[in-house]
Amino acid sequence: MRGTPGKTNNPNGRPPKSRALTYLLDRALSKKLSAEDGSLKSGKFVISSLIADAVVTGRIKFPGDTEASVISIKDWIEFVKWVYQYLEPPVTRQELTGKDGGDVVIKVRLTDEDD
Repeated sequence: MRGTPGKTNNPNGRPPKSRALTYLLDRALSKKLSAEDGSLKSGKFVISSLIADAVVTGRIKFPGDTEASVISIKDWIEFVKWVYQYLEPPVTRQELTGKDGGDVVIKVRLTDEDD
């Protein structure tokens, strides 16, 4: 038996995909990893530390490496652009209009504290 056209048998909608790449990356990067000092760090912390070190020093030392590698100026610029894209997204100008495209009207009402 079919339902009424335009109606759904699943009013809550499709459940989120548990295999979505963002979800899987979030889960994988949330796992704790052993750091060189013996402490446990999340993958997110490790990645953010690598990026910060690359931007500040121009070097990157991956876990397990004995020495840090110097990154090229091109890679350094890409790191810096990426960091600023996420830390300080570009400001976008938005035009505000009032009702039917007219002026925006702001009304201020002053009252006594006793009111």
